[in-house]
Amino acid sequence: MADQELNYLRPLCPTHYKVMLISPSLVKDAALQTSTDVDIHHSECPVDGCPQNYSPGFGYFTIARNEDHWVGTGSSSLRIVRSHTQAICGAHKDAMFIESFDAEAKLDNFRCPRKNCRHALKILAGGPPAYWLTEGFFGGGD
Repeated sequence: MADQELNYLRPLCPTHYKVMLISPSLVKDAALQTSTDVDIHHSECPVDGCPQNYSPGFGYFTIARNEDHWVGTGSSSLRIVRSHTQAICGAHKDAMFIESFDAEAKLDNFRCPRKNCRHALKILAGGPPAYWLTEGFFGGGD
């Protein structure tokens, strides 16, 4: 993703509906990298103790210590769990982010993380687990 899109990407936490923050540690690490493949758009919920994260390549996910590994080996290990509800842009195959929440209709308004893409979906908040795909995912889209 281009640097100009950095300020555009403002995902909301799916739990608190607060604007997520770009992980300070990842911004520092990305500055040390020269690869254009570094995903500096990893965002974290600003609410203390909230495990929610988002990145265009991975969607919404949580990170927790893997207790089974700790008990078995005595060394730390992380467990990453993707959200059971994801919206995927058919044009770019990126995981979409919650741009806004309609409290009256209880709808999460997802949109593509690419600034000039118009793909968007409205999904019932708290609905059953599902992967939602926008037009063009299997070809023939814009």
